[in-house]
Amino acid sequence: MKKFTFVFVFAASLLLLGCGEQPMTEADMAEGHGLSLEEYQEQKEAAARMNMDVEDHLNMDHGDMDMDMDH
Repeated sequence: MKKFTFVFVFAASLLLLGCGEQPMTEADMAEGHGLSLEEYQEQKEAAARMNMDVEDHLNMDHGDMDMDMDH
C-alpha cells in the first residue's frame, strides 16, 4: 500500500510541476514573431478564414500567392 501511495504522490507531483508556467499571451506570441499585436491578430484572423493554425499560416511562404484580387 505504501508503494502505491508513493507512486501516486510522485505522479501527481510531476503533473502539477508542469502546471507552473503561465500561458503565453497574444502579445508574447506577436513579439516572438516580430509583429505588433494588431498585425498578429490580423494574421490570426486570416489563418482562421483559411482553417489554418496561426503558426502554420505565419510559416507559410506567401511569395507564391497571387495577391491581385481583380481577376
